[in-house]
Amino acid sequence: MAVIHELDSHMADLIAAGEVVERPSSVCKELVENAIDAGATQITVELERGGISYLRICDNGCGMAPEDAPIAFRRHATSKIRTKEDLSAIGTLGFRGEALAAICAVSRVDLFTKQHGCVEGVHLSLEGGTITANEPAGCPEGTTFVIRDLFYNTPARMKFLKKDFTEAGYILSVVEHAAESHPEIAFRCIRDGKDVFHSPGNGRLQNAVYSVFGKDLSKNLIEMPEHSLYDIRVWGYISRPHAPRANRTYQHFFVNGRFIKSKLMQAAMEEAYRNSIITGKFPYGCICMQLPLSLVDVNVHPAKTEVKFAQEKQVFSAVYAACKNALAGDDNIPEIEAKEKPAAPAPEPEPVVVSRSAITMTPRVAEEERKPAASVSPSTAPARESHASSGQMKHPSAYAAASAAPPISPKRSSFLPFVDVDDADEQVLRMPHAGKAVENIIPMTPDRPAIRQESREQPAQQTLPQAEAVPVQPAEEQETETLTPDLPKARVIGSCFDTYILAEDENGLVFIDKHAAHERILFNQLRKQADIPTQVLLQPVVVDLSGEEYAAILDGMEQIQALGFSMEAFGQHSIAVREIPAYIEAGNLTLIVSEMAEKLMHRRTPEPDCLDDLIHTVSCKAAIKGGWKTSMQEMQSLCERVLSDPEVTCCPHGRPVTVRLTKYELDKMFKRVNQ
Repeated sequence: MAVIHELDSHMADLIAAGEVVERPSSVCKELVENAIDAGATQITVELERGGISYLRICDNGCGMAPEDAPIAFRRHATSKIRTKEDLSAIGTLGFRGEALAAICAVSRVDLFTKQHGCVEGVHLSLEGGTITANEPAGCPEGTTFVIRDLFYNTPARMKFLKKDFTEAGYILSVVEHAAESHPEIAFRCIRDGKDVFHSPGNGRLQNAVYSVFGKDLSKNLIEMPEHSLYDIRVWGYISRPHAPRANRTYQHFFVNGRFIKSKLMQAAMEEAYRNSIITGKFPYGCICMQLPLSLVDVNVHPAKTEVKFAQEKQVFSAVYAACKNALAGDDNIPEIEAKEKPAAPAPEPEPVVVSRSAITMTPRVAEEERKPAASVSPSTAPARESHASSGQMKHPSAYAAASAAPPISPKRSSFLPFVDVDDADEQVLRMPHAGKAVENIIPMTPDRPAIRQESREQPAQQTLPQAEAVPVQPAEEQETETLTPDLPKARVIGSCFDTYILAEDENGLVFIDKHAAHERILFNQLRKQADIPTQVLLQPVVVDLSGEEYAAILDGMEQIQALGFSMEAFGQHSIAVREIPAYIEAGNLTLIVSEMAEKLMHRRTPEPDCLDDLIHTVSCKAAIKGGWKTSMQEMQSLCERVLSDPEVTCCPHGRPVTVRLTKYELDKMFKRVNQ
């Protein structure tokens, strides 16, 4: 009796659907990707009961012809690829031709589609993969899919679904990722009749990221300007080291406009935060990457959420360099913000003349108080309005104001939600470190020591904003330039609890943790020592490794030798260690070599954690302790060292070294400016 038999087409479709359609969010992902490929500029997703009973995706794309619509639901029917050569350069999000066939096999589907310029469209109704209706219909240009009763014919799949609210959250994530990867498209998500997400679709990534991350997370994002390396372009927004998260939920990676999950990009991003973030915490952000289509394979996962890179080392280097440069261009100084209670509702007016006059006179007094600053600094008002609109962000146009305006930290991002500006304002909305025109505003350049030396020789041009100089006579202007080099960037005015240095500069008050600052300075000095003391082992230590670890060690041998190790291949999968740094105990070599191999496999620096931990301990014990008495001269020297070195932003454990309280926040606390 024959044991092997061929499955019928319906059973094959159900099996295929199990690979593609895992839950309602899988349906949403496939249909949204098709809408993006169709050139849509507006995409609306509407769902009920978590998308199980009702899911509607509407777009204004190119639509389908009446003769093409029925063919689209057949297996392996696609307009994206035609030859085998097309598989090596896939530039569309969908290409397999399995999505529609898999979706209609496990649900009831209604399709309304019309091409641009056509008089009428077409309506298709399908149930279980079978077309039950095909008729002309009046419908808007584009395509609308209505998916009902998902998994109605496969009840076994229903028990693996979660609660409606959880499934709806998965669908919302799909829409958010699509909005980040395509900021030029306006997305809208409606859940049970309520709008839960909306992106403007104006082409600005910062607006799309703000829509996804929200105000609280966005205020600690810094722009990552476009960085090119090995024909790979990387850009996006990443978080400041002093504001990490407890998980990696908000680490969003995009390759050629496709949301992916990549441990390689994740490792590169986190390596850039090494020794700058609290242990056990993780950075977040949106990182976009564009690379040649031939260097990435998107056909390695049924749901297309994972890709394979042809040049992993180059991808790692590009992401790492982009993140590192963005972090170096930001001062990473937390700001103290004035917390205001919600304003109470205005009381009913009483028939008392004095009370009414006091209420009406108060705004006038505040306005009179603001007039001198407004006359010198016309851009102060827009800056304050941006505070009211964005809650936390400060508009960089305030840096172009005269010195009479309350100065704001020049390295803060301008993260304005849904802003429509002209070309002139668009230059203002860029991050301060993204353009050369704004580099002169930054009081502490993040460049290398040679550039910092140049800034000390010409501080009048590097440290003071050109727009902040009040117009004066040429002779007085020359006198000001000669006197400026002798003035410190910040003046120490005291200390708090013998632990924190209190200084003031042109931007406000600066609090510096003496111990954390000194510890970081010592840590950086120890790490930069060119000559690492080493010890030769009396007898080489042989470490057995797996095949992957062995290959990684041999491939990264130059990096390992730079750390003070001397090792060579010994046997098939073994390494003989002959020389090690003097800080390390020979008894831990097996674990140390395995750790270095694991880091090299994930394209990280092979420096063992125990070496960093030892440097942490040495710098911590040698640093100034909190509570020690320190003279004003010593505090001034430490303050200038901290504010002039962009690498001293946090201690080796990730705690911030400096916290800033801006003059504007002080004015808000004392009600000298409008909230």
